[in-house]
Amino acid sequence: ALNALSTNGVFNFLFFLILVVFAASFFGAFELTLPSSFVNRIDAQSDRGGLLGLFFMAFSLALVSFSCTGPIIGTLLVEAASKGERLGPAVGMLGFSVALAIPFVIFAFFPSMLKSLPRSGGWLNSVKVVLGFLELALALKFLSNVDLAYHWNWLDREVFLALWIAIFGMLGLYLIGKIR
Repeated sequence: ALNALSTNGVFNFLFFLILVVFAASFFGAFELTLPSSFVNRIDAQSDRGGLLGLFFMAFSLALVSFSCTGPIIGTLLVEAASKGERLGPAVGMLGFSVALAIPFVIFAFFPSMLKSLPRSGGWLNSVKVVLGFLELALALKFLSNVDLAYHWNWLDREVFLALWIAIFGMLGLYLIGKIR
């Protein structure tokens, strides 16, 4: 059943569109946010104290950071759902969660290091744009599955590689400041 689902053209095209929407979000076309009233209600529960308060504090952090983490975790979940793999997405989520937790652990042990942190600004937008280019490159994989399912033969190896070269070429141009 998973094999039939992973080779289904409609299913793969849906995931292609989702990844393109995530990429557009990373490029700044729109912002994925939750309603502030919902986030504020969850955050108010964190003032209770104890384990329940700690849970709601972590949950509100996850909700607020959803616009940054949603596209990355979404990509891993798409891979798990479409290919039926478990190890790759699990390792990806473990790596992502460890990378997200390491700064909190370090600053909990060394709170004086908080003063030396860089301020948020333009560099964070650069990170989002780089991730947007990576999302586009990954989206082509699902479009390739659609092409294979319907035997269109539009995305053969040469076209696929040319599109990846174009995407990463544009990423390079962005990183050296030639395009904004």
